[in-house]
Amino acid sequence: MHKPFSWRTLSTARTLFIMIFMAGIGLTVSVVALLYLSLHLISAKTNEIDEQRSALSVQGAVQTSINRMWGLVTDNAVWDDAVAQVYRPTLDTGWLFSAWGAGYKINNLYDGTFVLDENFHPLWGAFRSQPVAQPDVRFLGAGFQALLTQHRNALRDDKQIFAGITRTEAGIAIVGIGLIRPMSGRLQVNDATRRYLVITRHLNSEILRDLGNTFQINNLSWRNQRPDASSIALTSAAGETLGWLDWTPRQPGMQAAEAASDDITRIVALAAALIVLFITLSSVGLYKLARGEKLARELAMTDWLSHLPNRRALLERLEAVSESGSPEITCVVFIDLDGFKDVNDIYGHNVGDKLIVSIGSALRNLVPEGGMLARLGGDEFALTLGGEHAGEQAASFASAVLEYLNQPLRVGERTIHISASIGIAACSLVECNSSELFRRADIAMYHSKVTGKGRITHYDAELNNAREHQLNIENDIRDGLLRNEFDVWYQPIVDARTLATVGVEALVRWPRRPAGALPPDQFIGIAETSGLIYALGQFVLRRACQDLLSLSDLKLSVNISPAQFRDPEFENKVAGVITGSGFPAHRLQLEVTETYVLENPERARTAIVNLKGLGTAVALDDFGTGYSSIGYLRRFNFDTIKIDKSLAGLIDTDEQAAALVGGTIRIASALGMAVTAEGIENEKQMKLLRLAGCDQLQGYWFSEPMPIEDLRSLRQQHG
Repeated sequence: MHKPFSWRTLSTARTLFIMIFMAGIGLTVSVVALLYLSLHLISAKTNEIDEQRSALSVQGAVQTSINRMWGLVTDNAVWDDAVAQVYRPTLDTGWLFSAWGAGYKINNLYDGTFVLDENFHPLWGAFRSQPVAQPDVRFLGAGFQALLTQHRNALRDDKQIFAGITRTEAGIAIVGIGLIRPMSGRLQVNDATRRYLVITRHLNSEILRDLGNTFQINNLSWRNQRPDASSIALTSAAGETLGWLDWTPRQPGMQAAEAASDDITRIVALAAALIVLFITLSSVGLYKLARGEKLARELAMTDWLSHLPNRRALLERLEAVSESGSPEITCVVFIDLDGFKDVNDIYGHNVGDKLIVSIGSALRNLVPEGGMLARLGGDEFALTLGGEHAGEQAASFASAVLEYLNQPLRVGERTIHISASIGIAACSLVECNSSELFRRADIAMYHSKVTGKGRITHYDAELNNAREHQLNIENDIRDGLLRNEFDVWYQPIVDARTLATVGVEALVRWPRRPAGALPPDQFIGIAETSGLIYALGQFVLRRACQDLLSLSDLKLSVNISPAQFRDPEFENKVAGVITGSGFPAHRLQLEVTETYVLENPERARTAIVNLKGLGTAVALDDFGTGYSSIGYLRRFNFDTIKIDKSLAGLIDTDEQAAALVGGTIRIASALGMAVTAEGIENEKQMKLLRLAGCDQLQGYWFSEPMPIEDLRSLRQQHG
């Protein structure tokens, strides 16, 4: 009997079978070797990691002891009764011993206490509950002397406590020193008299045992000589090595390897069995390969997530219509979801995927008869349909999509608000090909997005011209950056009290554009939507830091676009500019808009914290134009609030605006933030904003933006 699907009838089947069999044997050997090698490597690495963790734990234990001493000195030195006693002309040694000297026997928190005068000479001391007849600061060792040398001025003039490690005449000790002062208010001493409290706690086996138990370190002990490479050196405040802390490693990797050896053997056996099964199934599967072609093609034409047709399927349908030579009108509706990236960023891609599935299912139910809906990828969908009423049906479908998306969408337990920018293009595929039809729909969709989102735009020639104009500007920006056509101008910022210039704001200009200079409001938006704002923003920041480096008395403010702020590498790029230019970070202030902070709170908070970590200041720009809130001002902890000119510029004509400005200044002052008012254009506005309490002022009343050469000349004239 003839068996058309028998592998023996295929000339290559036997060869494929042998190859798979040999590969299976090799794979089995490789898996066995890999499993045992992995077990050994994991064991060794686990031991290494545990040793590192133990070392960190030991260091943490030492630091914890120092921190405890810091707290102990704070508790005893910051004490009103102590101030009353030790600043008397004659010390009451009985009180001192009762308060501090007897503590060793009571709670064993410390073993030595000393009171020093303003010259750090001992006035009184007790050690291990015994008074010290003639206390000598040399008893406390070189480590304590180093603390005094390093922090002498801070101890006299500040409220800080200092603690460290030293070798005293009695052994290794944690020592702390602090000024004896009242719990609140200032120290009421009119001359240079000062009294300092010194507390010591010497290390012993009991203390080390308690630390080991607390930090899960086995047999923590003290050695005068280094026993092995993993031990930790104990260094005094003077930098001298006092000895070594040693402990017994736990070797968890070896224990885990021994415990897992039986399981590994079973895994090896299971892996070998699975490989044999794989060989068998693969042999059978060779003969079913051809029958899967149709299924593979269907899968290739289907979006895996939404199960809608994909871009390839849609284009093939349009190509089929085009090849048929049909003169009927074909419409394409291009849908781009607004805010979908934020859904992924805020809730995660799992929620974003569920949202795509939900929207795809809903849109499928809205498709007119004869239409084909496809997911093009990401957050983009497209509908194509043809016929006499294609235009009306496309418009009706687009309106239904917007109406559906205007309602809150439920994804699990979350309620999500999202909209769409929609573009519609129509033509006969005899007149234009499918790629051109898609391009037109894309242009119309883009126009919907840049003009407010959540709307429908029908393609026409004017949109094409606008898009071409934008593309020309994009290319001009790209070329302009290469040909050094851009400049940075600077508008002075003055101190509201003295009216002296204390800083400048950097503003980009495009004076050397071959087709003529272009105002910033005509190219900044295009730079943002095209992604060129990253390079343009870096240029402005780098040039401004270079220009202002020599004007050391001026601070520099630079605007940061939302697109730059979204860049996860933005903080690193700022750090690179600061390092490369040598510009002091404390002179740099970066301004971010209120709208972006509210739309992306988590990213904004992370970026602000990172930027402040570099030493730069962060200002909230355009305050008063959005959803101004005390809550987010407190949350993001800006250094400066810049009141927008649309609010500050009305202070001389609008009582409500004046009240809002005054309230903003009071709120900012309460939160410890400086206030800069922008857009000042006359003397009355300037005086009212000064009276209102603004810290800094900016506007054409003081100066228009100017090139760096003019700024330097102006500084020389006033210098």
